[in-house]
Amino acid sequence: MAIIDRNSILFEGPLTATGTGPAVALNALKLPGRMEPMPLRLSVTQGFKPEEVQSLTIGLEEADAASGPWTSVAGATVSVPHSSENPALAAGARPYQRFLPQGVRKGWLRLTFTLTPVSGKSVTQGSIFAALLREEDLPYEKALMAG
Repeated sequence: MAIIDRNSILFEGPLTATGTGPAVALNALKLPGRMEPMPLRLSVTQGFKPEEVQSLTIGLEEADAASGPWTSVAGATVSVPHSSENPALAAGARPYQRFLPQGVRKGWLRLTFTLTPVSGKSVTQGSIFAALLREEDLPYEKALMAG
């Protein structure tokens, strides 16, 4: 379990259309992403229906101020195909990078999401949670026991 600062939440809630998360300040770091890797958690909290969503593209943007202008972070865009044979956006999935990319240099970040629906369909279901963390948040596996 990780401790999450509410000021470090990049996105939380339903995602049924293309959108952008809120601006999050990296005010505790002089050169974000330059020293130790900064953990990033993005997980699907409610699965997307394969019959509605063809893919989800997740990107990261940076700026010097919360108001922008915003530029894409190099190497931070990930496209996740989703189908009934390969449900990569099912509940519990972690379809994005585990750490901020080394290219992050500015003090503000935000996530961008581009949903590609199946032709003729609209997206009715799917939720995402994303936040910057102080330590890496690895899920427990069946063989791991605490105590």
